[in-house]
Amino acid sequence: MPTILKEYKQFLRTNFKELRLKKPLLYSWDFGLRFDLQIDKNDTEEYFQEVTKRGSTIFRDVFNDSDNIFLVYMDYKYRRQKIRVSNFTFKQIKNLLHTEITYSKRLRLYEAQDRFDVRNMAIIKLTTDRISYKNILTAIANNDFSSRKPRLDDNSIFTNKEVYFINIDTKLIFHMYDDRGLELIAADKESLIPIYQKYNEWILNYDREKIETLFAQ
Repeated sequence: MPTILKEYKQFLRTNFKELRLKKPLLYSWDFGLRFDLQIDKNDTEEYFQEVTKRGSTIFRDVFNDSDNIFLVYMDYKYRRQKIRVSNFTFKQIKNLLHTEITYSKRLRLYEAQDRFDVRNMAIIKLTTDRISYKNILTAIANNDFSSRKPRLDDNSIFTNKEVYFINIDTKLIFHMYDDRGLELIAADKESLIPIYQKYNEWILNYDREKIETLFAQ
């Protein structure tokens, strides 16, 4: 087993009880937040700018430039397709070497009885300052809108790509799932309290009661 994959699995085993990364993170772990990135002006340029602004603002608060992270990129395995090194996400990493990328697979991640539910996964260990994260978050926001660029799926009709940022130093996982919102989970509740307090008005109303109950304890 490649060294980075071992490190990644050991990290999740030690800090997240072998959590399997998948949407929604909030329902897979005890300590989490979910934020609403939307404003009322749907599908306008102002709307997408605000989505990216909110996502980038929270990202900057939980990742320092020098933090060690795992970037995890997942893609639905359709007709034996592999993850292309030329994909948009990899292009947003400065001086990325092929040898820095570790590949793996996840079986039956969302459908326990479906043998065709196969995800290709790439894991890259690096520091935050090498990632043009705002470009990646912009592409995620655009991903369900074929007329907008950039997108994670520029060369595909499928929108099954997922990107997770795992902060090794602070034991926190960040996942923006689309233009609607993002999730943060952490190994302990205390790590999330400053973010909960600072961005409370952005908490997704659908999950607000669950989140408020957690932080009232």
